[in-house]
Amino acid sequence: MTIIRIFAVVCAGLGLAAAIVAAAYWWKASRVNISHVSASISDVPEQYILSTQVAFHESSHLNSRAAIWTGAAAILSAVASILGVLP
Repeated sequence: MTIIRIFAVVCAGLGLAAAIVAAAYWWKASRVNISHVSASISDVPEQYILSTQVAFHESSHLNSRAAIWTGAAAILSAVASILGVLP
């Protein structure tokens, strides 16, 4: 096996690992819970709004990390594909 083929296999493995990490972040982002407020929504609507905003912020943060990992997976997979077809 040539060094290029070995590097292609390594890039493919790293791309797979990055895709798995991205999937874990996407999954976590979809599972963010909104904290429950003990008072009625008509009594303290701002607490309901705030707890929702906190959950959305956490979810968006996880989504941004997932997008970065997805980009890394795509780049590594592309490099592996290109190196795999070289003579």
